[in-house]
Amino acid sequence: MRAVVKFKDGKDGWEVRDVQRPAPMEDEVEIKVMATGICGSELHLYHDNHTYTPPVVVGHEFCGEIVRVGSKVTKWKVGDRVVSENNKEVCGTCEFCRTGRPILCPERKPVGYKVNGGWTSYFCTPQHLLIKIPDNVSFNEAAMTEPVSVATQALIVRGTVKLGDIVLVQGCGTIGLINAMVAKAIGAKKVILTGTNVDEQVRLPIARKLDIDVIVNVEKEDLKEIVRRETDGRGLDVIVEASGADSAIYGMVELLKKTGTIVAIGETARPDLTFPWVGAVFKSCTIAYSFGATYEAWKLALTLMGQKKINLEPLITHEIPLEDFREGFALLETKEALKVIMHASDY
Repeated sequence: MRAVVKFKDGKDGWEVRDVQRPAPMEDEVEIKVMATGICGSELHLYHDNHTYTPPVVVGHEFCGEIVRVGSKVTKWKVGDRVVSENNKEVCGTCEFCRTGRPILCPERKPVGYKVNGGWTSYFCTPQHLLIKIPDNVSFNEAAMTEPVSVATQALIVRGTVKLGDIVLVQGCGTIGLINAMVAKAIGAKKVILTGTNVDEQVRLPIARKLDIDVIVNVEKEDLKEIVRRETDGRGLDVIVEASGADSAIYGMVELLKKTGTIVAIGETARPDLTFPWVGAVFKSCTIAYSFGATYEAWKLALTLMGQKKINLEPLITHEIPLEDFREGFALLETKEALKVIMHASDY
């Protein structure tokens, strides 16, 4: 079968290869991958700004249909439409594994980075990681379950957004837009979303078609004044930082109300940033760093998708063959695409 393999550092360290089709172990199923997405973290990997163990089949956003089951698999059958959590290799005994947070296991080997992932035709995974796709959710939508689960983890499981909150989401990429939709779906009174001039090509026009209350281009409009107006001078209840931009991160505290909450999700281009620490102390704010997702978050993501509380289809701007993954990277880097979904040649 064909797969996208990252085999060394550098942009020339990627290629489509023929690899051995996996066979499911006794407690595993084999999934025919029906759709897979390009994540921002894979764009970081493309620039060698993400850890990985070469050679590895890339990809952690994917879904599909079960085509084979192991001898000890009892709860799943051929034909079931499923997604899989990405905690395929964890220790199972640490504090985090035993409390339902294997995403934080120190021995975890992330799918698509340190163990083979889903940019391929077939993928085997343990049955306990599977979750059923609702019948009314397409494969293209289901391939986005993982990024939706990042939002449900940060906002619902972590309990950061409450009924009636006024929420600012910084950044209008896929994660930013999904967080904005999830915040609105769970009862935020008002959601404000930011972007910049470069986002006027694709991202902001899509955002304006969604159920988001206020869209702000921070290079053309005064965000501070808009926040003051929309909150009656009180300040924001919650800021979801999904931009990774230095200026946006530095300016958050000033926009926040006293006792407000900052939810940190976005990755930055560099590890160290300037932050107004004293201002955050004086506002007695909460900073909630959120990484990955628990099983509960995956279930909540699919529930919102199945209930059509969030609309993912407008986010998908391009569908391309898996072999054209470099084109997908180029579209994302030039901001010509928002979400790129890929299909293997034997889809």
